Amino acid sequence: MNLLNAEDGGNRRCILVTNNEVSDDEAKTLKKNGYQPGDIEWEKHGICRAVTWPRTKYSILGRRDDGSTLTGEYFTTQTVSNEVERSFYQLGFVDNPSELTVTAKKQIVSLLRNKEGKAQLPQSLVSKDSKFIVSDKHTASILFDVDAVDEWLAALEEQDYITDFYIASKSVAIFKSIKTRISELLGPIILTSQVKRPMSEGFPANVEYFKLGFLDKNSVSLGRQFREILPLLWLKSGAIGQRPEISDEEPEMLILPQNGFAVLVDETKYAEFAEKLSEEDNIGVAYFVTNSEEAFREMTAGLKVNNTYQLYRDYIDNFVLGSRRDS
Repeated sequence: MNLLNAEDGGNRRCILVTNNEVSDDEAKTLKKNGYQPGDIEWEKHGICRAVTWPRTKYSILGRRDDGSTLTGEYFTTQTVSNEVERSFYQLGFVDNPSELTVTAKKQIVSLLRNKEGKAQLPQSLVSKDSKFIVSDKHTASILFDVDAVDEWLAALEEQDYITDFYIASKSVAIFKSIKTRISELLGPIILTSQVKRPMSEGFPANVEYFKLGFLDKNSVSLGRQFREILPLLWLKSGAIGQRPEISDEEPEMLILPQNGFAVLVDETKYAEFAEKLSEEDNIGVAYFVTNSEEAFREMTAGLKVNNTYQLYRDYIDNFVLGSRRDS
């Protein structure tokens, strides 16, 4: 996701959910040392805290906590095209190219190697009457007899995949002349490759870590857990800006232009809420805490906000949305 955002300037967000289990071997060792699930020493070895969280952080920063930079590269979906000249080689050690035997030609072919040291043409392509070799399965071609250059060029026409050309001739002038004709015939090579991004560059992104817990649905209400639910409202609103935090005391309302959303907790304060909201241009989402769908619709109608959501007092039902308006 961060890589895609870096490529196209996007603003994608995601939520990654994982557990914090330890391996069987680690669990045995920790229990032997007197630790139990929930202990700090136990939890720090879990997959989330020991693997997922650090990797996420390191990928964004481009370095580890010890200051060492990440090595390697990401393959992006972007490509770049470059012109590359074809390679030409003069085989000036051949005395009489037109009189070469099959054995001699095979010996010459066996000498043709690429930069990795691999043979470029198989000897099996050489025959008694071979004046040149052009194969649709290989990127190299060889001219044994310069008198057959016109035939060779005709065979090379539109063979853009051939990159390496070997010309058996003692004459530098003849070699250069044939090289020019091939270059004019085929032109340069167009190579398309994927753009890579060094891992050490990191990404212009941020990350928030949350620990999910379980609450008794019969004993929890929004008014008693607003502080805990606020991060979810921030995420649902687009995770804009730095995650807001409040004290344990429940507010009557929250207006957060830096985060793009607002929350009316006490519906009796609606008039004040609406007036303050009219002074803000950056509020795109508004939440109303009310069990009355009628009240929710009336409050929504009085605001110029694109997206409004009803939050029920029951904490468990908050994201089973009773109503929504898109305009």
